[in-house]
Amino acid sequence: MIKNISKQFLPPIIYSVIQKVICKKNVNVYSPSWHFIEKGILTGKELFVDTRGGYCKTEIIDGNHDQFIFDYLNDLYLQDELFPIRGATVWDVGAHIGYHSLSFAALVGPSGHVVSFEPNPFNFNRLRQHINRNKELGERITLMPCALSNVDGEEAFVFSPEIDNGYSSGSHLKQAFAPEEPQSYQSHSQTKVRVAAADTLLRDKQIPVPSIIKIDVEGAESLVLAGAQYLLSNVRPILLIEVHHILAMHDTLSILFRQGYHTEIMSDSPSSPSRCFLVAHPNYGSSSKKETDRKNAQ
Repeated sequence: MIKNISKQFLPPIIYSVIQKVICKKNVNVYSPSWHFIEKGILTGKELFVDTRGGYCKTEIIDGNHDQFIFDYLNDLYLQDELFPIRGATVWDVGAHIGYHSLSFAALVGPSGHVVSFEPNPFNFNRLRQHINRNKELGERITLMPCALSNVDGEEAFVFSPEIDNGYSSGSHLKQAFAPEEPQSYQSHSQTKVRVAAADTLLRDKQIPVPSIIKIDVEGAESLVLAGAQYLLSNVRPILLIEVHHILAMHDTLSILFRQGYHTEIMSDSPSSPSRCFLVAHPNYGSSSKKETDRKNAQ
């Protein structure tokens, strides 16, 4: 009876995913609840997670998840008076459940803005919960339930609904250079999601112009950049990119070098044979040119 009612009223993609999860053998049942973040830039803010999920406790609730990103931006601000982090606009591409988006919102302050892109519907729902719960920071964040790519429309998307064990963080566009072996995604489902090119969003003035872009898209890094050619040429934002595959690295660097960017591996960032974190800065011929481009990006 319950099964028939669920099938009748739930959207097909949600129903099929729930069925797949329930039918798994030895599946862990997670029960997220609200937890205060214990330290760091988000001290005292709340997230809805199950701390038995490993990294949710050791990194997210402890307040040190990807801390090297926020340390880097703080250091950059201290060293470069032409790079005001307060009041900046950050695009968080691959926002997951919102830890980074909330952290960026804290960094940029009341006059800044964050745009959060997240196509996984389960991640997006949790992201929205976190934005609504933490209203002071949430007021600085615009949510975009889509993926950035090199085209506008819809694309096939491979995803997991399982957030608290970390599986949903591996969701990706089907055409991406996924970092894991195919068998790692056997429990994932597939659907269609909305995609947009960054240049289209800028042209249509749908969202604020970014001065910083963080990209974590599980092997689709070059697709995001390919759809942002005008942005890279004319806005010249700083890019923080987690590259997930050696082929993605090749395509990513080709685009960045062609657009006049230089790159470096971020110090203290985690790395593995299949992934690393890059920071990309535009090349400038003079400080006056740099200052002009900074102002144009606002």
